[in-house]
Amino acid sequence: MNILIIAGGTGGHVYPALSVAKEFKNQENSITWIGQEDSLEDRICLEEKFLFFPIKSRGFLGKGFFGKIISLFFFFMAMIKSIFILNRIKPDIIFSTGGHASLAPSIVGSFFGPLFIHEQNSIAGLTNKILHKFSSVTFEAFPGTFSSPEEKVICVGNPIRNDISKITINNKIDPSRFKILVLGGSQGSKQINDILTKILTDNKIPASWSFLHQTGKLDTSELKLAYEKSCVEFEIKDYIKKMVEAYQDCDIIISRSGAMTISEICSARKPSILLPLPWSSDNHQYINAKYLHERGAAEIIESSISSSENLFKLLCELENDHKRRESMVHSAAKVFPDSAVQNIYKTINESLKI
Repeated sequence: MNILIIAGGTGGHVYPALSVAKEFKNQENSITWIGQEDSLEDRICLEEKFLFFPIKSRGFLGKGFFGKIISLFFFFMAMIKSIFILNRIKPDIIFSTGGHASLAPSIVGSFFGPLFIHEQNSIAGLTNKILHKFSSVTFEAFPGTFSSPEEKVICVGNPIRNDISKITINNKIDPSRFKILVLGGSQGSKQINDILTKILTDNKIPASWSFLHQTGKLDTSELKLAYEKSCVEFEIKDYIKKMVEAYQDCDIIISRSGAMTISEICSARKPSILLPLPWSSDNHQYINAKYLHERGAAEIIESSISSSENLFKLLCELENDHKRRESMVHSAAKVFPDSAVQNIYKTINESLKI
């Protein structure tokens, strides 16, 4: 079969689409991808040898009047280009993971073949809210994101990378060490860096603590100085290539609560302290974090400098409360359904046989 993947913009849209694309490729299907030009997905398709068609797109939300006019112009141009692309490749199925770059080609694609969409967050983005009306099946990571007939909406969790989904779980507690993994997202988080800097500056850090801190390509001079003055073992990386090892080796994770990040954390069976991005659209990061917290898998701390002391106290509590950490580990294992990629592949295949 010829599978068309439509995903673009951020890694939160691209990586789940990539996991599904690889599953179809492993089953000897051909993969074509539509996404933003000069982008993450453009580079990935080059590496994976997927046929790639670029389009131009601009986000609509949060723009002023003229910004919205420009966004609409790009949308209609993308619609026209998508018609020519779809007419050329004639896909058997279309799989889309949302993001503004996906809107035009996914709508056009729904007239060429069955459209399957996946929503990663607890609150659906604008693009997927629209595409849900065109989809044959809508996959959701969180139950209840879409209120539609059960046969159209299937809760599967998030498609995560194969190496993460098959991670060897290691949660044996060593009282002599407490390794903290700090994740700022692919672009890093200045706010999280500032909070950690204040914790390190204002408190005597226990000798058992060590840090692996992912910062993105942000200026880390103040953060590095704070780590050095605290005399704590630390490593700062703009990007962590060996995420499996990072997950396996840590005792707790401090992170934003983007959908793909928390899905990986739960798959790795790790306790976490989540600092939701305050300005995420529809406050979806807080809703994501709340979903884990209500199930006992994570703690939530407000993402602000004023919360630094609360975060330090919580870390001290969790270091010594082994039963609480063990409970969080067991809860994390139950948050999302297993085998999202395989369930998506199976559902799509079975729907084509009807």
